[in-house]
Amino acid sequence: MTRARSRSLLPLLTAALGVAFAACSDQAPSEQRLLVVDGIEILLADVEPYVAFLDAVVPEGGRKTKILRVLEEHLIPLRLAQRAFPAERAALLERAKALAEVAGNVVELEEKAVVIDSKRRSTMTRMQAQLPVAMQLFDPLRTGAVGAPIEVPQGFFVAAAYTLTESPGLVLEDVVDALQVAFATHPAGPWRDWLAGQQQAIADKVTFLHPDHHGVLPVWLRPPRLP
Repeated sequence: MTRARSRSLLPLLTAALGVAFAACSDQAPSEQRLLVVDGIEILLADVEPYVAFLDAVVPEGGRKTKILRVLEEHLIPLRLAQRAFPAERAALLERAKALAEVAGNVVELEEKAVVIDSKRRSTMTRMQAQLPVAMQLFDPLRTGAVGAPIEVPQGFFVAAAYTLTESPGLVLEDVVDALQVAFATHPAGPWRDWLAGQQQAIADKVTFLHPDHHGVLPVWLRPPRLP
């Protein structure tokens, strides 16, 4: 299959980060809501930047499958962590901002992060990186550049790509060589344990699911009971 080179996804990432930081003081109309679980409200608009990214990567995939991935891998864990660890996340964000402000490119990021243990250089495909991280690293207009901290469920990443190798065939086969510096609330093991406990705790607390989007729930969430 011949591919068309994707446009810059920076506007999608910006929108996604705006969603992550936004606080909804009033409940949205039901037609705008996708899911409400344990008081956490996720709007249809919240998933769109990520679904658009996945559409560019796997256009043949189903929309519900993509929404399920966005909910399970990113938005639900993110909202749970934002609610549970606001002070810790605020402190981590300040540290991540401080690093991003003094590292304008990937070489400077490597130099400035030399004393930070929580960093990793690796090669990844679009599907191997966390969604918001992939949206930045696979933007060809940002190769080499350090952007604003990227919010993920575990905390924040400051990341930049050394190189982006685009496949002549499938977008799915593009590879990025990138440096990621993590500012996380938990190491990997404790994070998985905490998230598993949260999943169990909210399994029966879905109070709303958009009627046109049945089939998008992770298997550990039970649909709301019909009246």
